[in-house]
Amino acid sequence: MNGRERTRLRKARESGYLDARCRDNGALVHAYGLWCWRLKIPMVWLERRTLYSRYGRVQLEMFTSSNRLTTTGQDGMKAVCAPGNAAAWTRVSPHEACWDHVALPNATELAHAVFRVAIRPENCERNEIRVESMPGRKMGRVLRMASA
Repeated sequence: MNGRERTRLRKARESGYLDARCRDNGALVHAYGLWCWRLKIPMVWLERRTLYSRYGRVQLEMFTSSNRLTTTGQDGMKAVCAPGNAAAWTRVSPHEACWDHVALPNATELAHAVFRVAIRPENCERNEIRVESMPGRKMGRVLRMASA
């Protein structure tokens, strides 16, 4: 990694989100994702939609942490950016969220707000299989093996 990429990673560690508005940002996003995975925090990054676009994309991934968004957390994510028809450009699920059409001057503020909402304890829960929600297991048949 060159000096600019290392600076972007350092700033991302300080602010909580990665500003990946550069060319060939795949390695940068991958390195930041590994860092988030090691610390078990949600991964938030922003990037340009296309090379010369005035709009950006802000993404949240909960796969790097052991949590998922609750329904109140999902509602909070939808409420972070809701001016008019922004719901058409927003996708939110328990494991990830994406804002696809954000003006670049507002993208850093949105990424900061998304990270703050994602780490609130009331907005996330452990990503475990709930035993009470699983259907009952049936016992299998016992097969007798013929002895030789």
